Amino acid sequence: LLIKISTGLPGQTYTSKDASADASMANNANVDRLKTQVLKFTNADLKPCRKVRDDAKQLLAAVSIPWDSNGKRLIQVETYQNIKQRLSDYRAEFYDKRDEFVDKYHSKVQRAANELHSLFDPDRFPSPQGIGDEFLFELETEAITDPSDIRIKGSLDLAEEIKLETERKYKRKLNDSVKEVVGRLTDQIKTSMESIKNFHKKSLKGENTKFFASALTGITTLCDALPSLNITDDVDIKLFEKQIKDSLYKLDVDKVKDSCTVREEVMEAGDSLLSALENYSPSQFK
Repeated sequence: LLIKISTGLPGQTYTSKDASADASMANNANVDRLKTQVLKFTNADLKPCRKVRDDAKQLLAAVSIPWDSNGKRLIQVETYQNIKQRLSDYRAEFYDKRDEFVDKYHSKVQRAANELHSLFDPDRFPSPQGIGDEFLFELETEAITDPSDIRIKGSLDLAEEIKLETERKYKRKLNDSVKEVVGRLTDQIKTSMESIKNFHKKSLKGENTKFFASALTGITTLCDALPSLNITDDVDIKLFEKQIKDSLYKLDVDKVKDSCTVREEVMEAGDSLLSALENYSPSQFK
């Protein structure tokens, strides 16, 4: 299944010719080189909607894979069913925050007028209904059909050519999805190993240094998400998941922190897994 979250917020700034003219005079600069921005709304004004938007996108990103440059992401149907209600709740919350913004819109405009003085431009502030229409939070889903099921009008040669290219694109996307998962694993384990090695090195020197539990919990969290991220049910990713669970999964933070021997075992296992990940290339879809 392909899914996309489309969002929008009101423009926060506008270019003020008066402000540009003032800046030009103050700095002896050519006014044609200046475009001075004025804030219509503060960060605090839009923060509630931004937070809901970002939380929703963060949830989706944790269990899905990028599909194209237009924001579509690949997700397993079962996983989508598991988070569908949460995404719907985020959408409802977003529009609740939008309504709160619109309810206080007149006071926000008045505050802008009071604080901007001569730089205030009333034409830049639409009606309450108009500003409300600038808020957007929509969920789009699209089922992936069999790439061989394509019906094209035209010559048989053209139809076959397009069909083959569609299949090749589909397979490239599936391989890319595997690469994305492997990339996440590689980045997480590399970051964790660097943190553990840094702590280990300083500990051997007797230096007082802090051990960050996230070096271990980050691996566990990502490993727990692998069944959802493994869209293609790739056997190699399953193997990597098993290797992680055998050596780096849910490690005791205190034992890693306090035991030099345990840290060395963890670093050896991490380096071995990291080497396998960095040399891996998906070949399931050709």
